[in-house]
Amino acid sequence: MRQSLVLILFGLGAIGVGVYEYYDLLALETEGGTRKVHALIKLVYEAGGRYAVLGFFGLVGAACLGAAGIKLVRRPRGEAQTA
Repeated sequence: MRQSLVLILFGLGAIGVGVYEYYDLLALETEGGTRKVHALIKLVYEAGGRYAVLGFFGLVGAACLGAAGIKLVRRPRGEAQTA
């Protein structure tokens, strides 16, 4: 259960980071200037622009949420639900 909760939080966080990076890159493109970014974000941005960054983090988040959903569905019914 805790693994599923961690996956859900990580998935939502990844989607949130993607949205933040999208708007931050949009503002950077509009206003100009420079900014330091992580090498992974730079690689994805250079490959496909701000939409690719949003899509990458969206896919990572969706994969985490899907994995958490699968873990919750496949959990045995007799398993104790202790926190």
